[in-house]
This record gives sequence, C-alpha cells and structure tokens, in this order.
Amino acid sequence: MKKTFGLLILCALTLVAADNPFVGTWKLNVAKSKFSPGPPPQSETVMIGADNKVEVSGVDGKGQAVNWSYTFAPGPATITGLPDASVIETRKGNTVDHTWKIGKATQKGHGLISKDGKTMIYTLTGTDAEGKKVSDRSLYEKQ
Repeated sequence: MKKTFGLLILCALTLVAADNPFVGTWKLNVAKSKFSPGPPPQSETVMIGADNKVEVSGVDGKGQAVNWSYTFAPGPATITGLPDASVIETRKGNTVDHTWKIGKATQKGHGLISKDGKTMIYTLTGTDAEGKKVSDRSLYEKQ
C-alpha cells in the first residue's frame, strides 16, 4: 500500500509539472535584458517546483549574494529571505502576474512563456524603496 501511494503521488506531481509550463529552472540572460534603474543583476536563477515553491538565487548588481523564496498559494505569500516582503501571484496558461510588496516598494510583474516553452519575458514596473520608477524587461531561458 505504501509503495502504491508513493507512486500515485509521484504520478500526480509529474502530471502537474507536465501541465505547468513554469515548472523547471530558469536562468536570466542579462545581456538580453534591460534594467532601469540599474545596475542589472550579475546573475539570477529561478527554480519553480511542482510543489509551487519558487526559489531565487544569484548575485545582485553590487556583487551581493541573493537568495529568497516563497510558495505560491491563493492570496498573499510571505517571501522568505526578504524582510517585510510579500507577493500575490496569478497563473493562467503561459502567463503569470505578480503584485510585489517589499518594504515601501510596490511593483507589478507580468511574465509570458514563449510557445516553445524555452524562454520567458518578464516585465516589472512600479517604484523602489526610494520612490524611483522601476521599469525592467528580463529574458529568462529554461534550462
């Protein structure tokens, strides 16, 4: 019974992953992305699991390590690794929309996965903690 139950869970997770174009590892192509204001991150990897956990790691524009995560759920999700931060996420087909709140900053994000599932364009607009306008266009490649 235990082996059968485990196999059923594994099959269910595989089906969820197959139906979810976001699941996988995505690397930022810094050269094909634009960040205003800069500087751009030196690197960024986003891992999205079939369990809806989103993990981000990399190096920011100042050379500092970046590591944070959250688990997608209906309503606001607390972001671990960023103080006073939350996100509301909505996924539909090959698009995702976010409302980010990090301290005093509020930003809106929109991601679109290409038809072949190999790239995602993510735009981010709003203001940062100092009230400066943010307008980013990031290109991620599925690994």
